[in-house]
Amino acid sequence: MPIFEYKCSDCEKIFDIIHLPGKDIELKCVECGSTNLKKLISAPFLPSSVGKPANDELKSCCGAANPEGCPGPGSCCSQ
Repeated sequence: MPIFEYKCSDCEKIFDIIHLPGKDIELKCVECGSTNLKKLISAPFLPSSVGKPANDELKSCCGAANPEGCPGPGSCCSQ
């Protein structure tokens, strides 16, 4: 969903506006109603799992370095 962040140059309020495709909306401050706005660049949201292999967190429970960490049969290490 296209969400954009703006800052009002008059009252300094920072707020988000959803821009739906094909809809022209009047941009104005939600606090004071001013149209003197500046579009901010926000960091994108990325889930913590982005960029990791699918079962990466399971590899750390087993192995020679951590034999007590293995929960048992049917677990990630299947021992």
